[in-house]
Parts: sequence; structure tokens; C-alpha cells
Amino acid sequence: MENLEVAELSVAPGTRRRHKIELVELADGTTVRIPLDIIHGGQPGPKLYLGAAIHGDEVDGVAILFRALADIDPAALRGSIVCVPVQHPLSFHADHRLPISQFMKSPLDQAPADAWACFPGDADGNLAQILAATLFDMIKECDWAVDIHTPTRGGRYVPIAILPHPNLGETHAKAEEMAHAFGSGWIMRTDSGFYVADGILCVEATRAGVPAFTFETGEGGRLEEDVIDDGATYIRNVMKWLGMIDGDPMPAARTYVMREFLGLRAQRGGLLLNRKKLGDLVKAGDTLCSIVDIYGDEVETIVAPEDGVFVRTTTLSTVSRGERAATLGLL
Repeated sequence: MENLEVAELSVAPGTRRRHKIELVELADGTTVRIPLDIIHGGQPGPKLYLGAAIHGDEVDGVAILFRALADIDPAALRGSIVCVPVQHPLSFHADHRLPISQFMKSPLDQAPADAWACFPGDADGNLAQILAATLFDMIKECDWAVDIHTPTRGGRYVPIAILPHPNLGETHAKAEEMAHAFGSGWIMRTDSGFYVADGILCVEATRAGVPAFTFETGEGGRLEEDVIDDGATYIRNVMKWLGMIDGDPMPAARTYVMREFLGLRAQRGGLLLNRKKLGDLVKAGDTLCSIVDIYGDEVETIVAPEDGVFVRTTTLSTVSRGERAATLGLL
């Protein structure tokens, strides 16, 4: 076997290397670097890209990756892993979805601001576009990819694999196979919404021939042991399914394949009380949450307009009119 070449790093078969690659230079001359964890197996196999924290408050994903890869034996691994545990170091440093200091400094120059939606990127563009281009150079050299996210603070998802747009043909079909092997129990297969829009990481990876999906789980700004353990299991399920490590994937007890997200927004302001649990199956007309005013009077009841799964709760204690209160996954 030959050495694995990743971002000017040469990794010998059966070895593991930690490395950092340059992203940008800041105004004071500080160089911001992207951390990598590269495992080049001692035996032939596929190349898997794993990324987390392209939004800086998505810390569960960082822990999911180091736990999933903690005891991987490079000599026994079949194939290679290109792991980027913190895909956006400046956002991670800010503990925010975006590198907020850069955005506040010059908002118009930082548009587009969200690197996750800027793929395949532009090496001569702004910060978000440079980051996307740097990551995409590594992604398109791989055979498969999983991009790990959490919702931002104030929301919580079931562990859900969100597929790229279904018009991407055979590569989309491969991504869907991987999502079933992932084993979380929730899959979104939709043709609408921002998750399947042009420019999203998994969409552009799949378009480039690398089957990929977005994995959402837990809540931003938190480290949650159950979320981390389960997420690590799902990542290792993919590795088993690809034949990279020994064992069979652990299947979900039941898998819900959904066709659309339906976000429900508050029409009144007040304190938000959830009436259903995350992951519950609901029927049209079921009460999902209630809003009470500061005197304790109920001012709004939010009900399910259709049958579905309660896939995302709002964990904020209060809401204003127009804020998202609940999200259903329609079956």
C-alpha cells in the first residue's frame, strides 16, 4: 500500500497522524489552522470523511468523533479516515454558529457568512468561502462522508440523518443506503428546504460523487453523554457497514423515513411548555406545546396539523411571536 496524501501530509499505511492545515491569517498575524486526525489503515478499503463543528457551538459532534475513533487500530483498519473534528476553528473559538467577531467587524464583506452553505467554496473568496474550499478539497478525495451537526442553542433534534437532494441520482441512493446502515432510526428524505439546497456541504459532496448526509443530534452548546455515546455508535455502524472495522452494524429498532420538515411557529409570546416528548409519533390534532402568558393564562395551543414525528423541540423557556416552537417530520 502507498502512503495517504492529505493536505500536503503523507501518512504511511497502518499509522495515525494528527496535523493542522492553514486556513487564514488574522489581522495580528495569527495563523488559524484546521485540525485533522488522519488514520491510514494497514489494509485496503474505502476512504471516509468525518467532520464536525462547522458551526462553533456544535460541540457534541467533536466528542462523538473522538469517542468513535478512540480505539481504532490503524494496522487493522481497512481503508482510511480523514477526520476534521473542528471544521471551523474561528467559530469554535467564538462558541457561536459563526465567527462572530469577523461578522461584526464587516458584515457585508462576510456575506455569505455560513461556510456550511458555501460549498464547493472559493479559495479566493471571503472567510466562509475559503473554509468551504479547503474542506472540499479533502472531501472530494474521499469515497464517503458524514457531516455532524447539532441545532443551535434552544433546540433539540432526534438523531436524524438528513439526505441530500434526491435528484442527485445514484450517489444519492448510496447516501441513503449509508443512512440506513447508520442506524439512528430517523431519516429525512426530502426535496425541499435549506438542508437540500445548493451549496450545502452534503449536497455538493454528493454532487461531486461522494455520498454524504447531514447528521443532526442533541443541542448546541452542550456536551451530553447519551448523545455522544449514541452518535459514536452510529459512526462505527457506518465503518462496519463499509467493512473498515470488524462487526455488524447495530440496527435501529425501527426506522422512520420522513418526507418533509414542518416547522410550527408561535403566534403569541410567553412561556413555552412542551406537551409531547422528542421522538413521539403524533396524530393530526394532538397538542404539541402550549404558551402561557406571564400571569399563567394559556394564550396559545400549538397542535399537529398532520400526522408525523416530533423530531425537534424548542428548549427555550420563552418564545416571542414568530419564533419556532416545534418541528414535525412528516411521514
